[in-house]
Amino acid sequence: MMKLAVALCCALFALPAVATPLSECLGYQPEDKVLIVNADDVGMHPALDAAAFKLIDKGLIQDISMMPPTPNFANAAAMAKARGMAVGVHLTLTNEWQDKQPWGAVLPKSAVPSLYNPKGYLWATVEELAQHAKPDEVHKELLAQIAKVKAAGLTISHLDAHMIFPSGSPVLADLYFGLAAETGLPVLAQFGGLPYARQLQLTRDLQRGGILTPDTFTMLYDPAKRLPGQRYDGYDRVLAQLPPGINHLIIHPAEDSASARAAIADLNLRLADFAVWNGVQVQKLIQEKALKLSDFRPLLHAAQSPVGGKGKRCGQE
Repeated sequence: MMKLAVALCCALFALPAVATPLSECLGYQPEDKVLIVNADDVGMHPALDAAAFKLIDKGLIQDISMMPPTPNFANAAAMAKARGMAVGVHLTLTNEWQDKQPWGAVLPKSAVPSLYNPKGYLWATVEELAQHAKPDEVHKELLAQIAKVKAAGLTISHLDAHMIFPSGSPVLADLYFGLAAETGLPVLAQFGGLPYARQLQLTRDLQRGGILTPDTFTMLYDPAKRLPGQRYDGYDRVLAQLPPGINHLIIHPAEDSASARAAIADLNLRLADFAVWNGVQVQKLIQEKALKLSDFRPLLHAAQSPVGGKGKRCGQE
């Protein structure tokens, strides 16, 4: 796995690759543009959870990712269980909010001391995490977070990473992507910011190695560009430019509340996300562009059901 992390770094400078065969393996046509819209950070605050589940209930988004260490996890887990839905685990090794939303690891400090800062929270940045965290303690905590979601009676659809922590070091990337073989779950690559042609190459490398991840990842996260009541047109551009294949889009919806305003510094961005995805314009564009909506269940099924009688997963060589 360490060699894989290094190879991924080097591949950034290689020529773009052709489209991946993952969607064909999942039963789609080569030209199909499949979109999975996933609400992030569920369990962090009631205002975020309410918005995410409203979009789920209306069929406007397809999936959510839950944060096991966060204050509202138990309530959010109960909401997901009541709907009988599978959820992603938003593996969380950092806490960017610190005193405003105090959370540590799922495991106590006595079990994973290197994951805690002097305040008793998870480290605030990925850089601090990479500097201080011991690999064996990271591994224990990741497994504990997965176990906590299962203990809540939920089916796990996929794993992804809060604040894209695998980018912090090859060791963190190795531990994260190693969960694919260890758990049998899709483990999502998050190469946001790279051109789709480059992403297709990187995710293809992962798929060949048996890591089931969508072909592309997009996350629009610029609080300065999103104001309450103002439609953000960045999603228009994203939806118009998606390539054929399985495309993963993360959004950060929230409802307004006094508590949310006190605790969430980027609330304006999250309010705008909710307004956009709860509105009609983006939904019309999805239809106009003939995008095929899905959730992560086909990837989960493929991860747990090798194809061709050879013990290989979709896209693996």
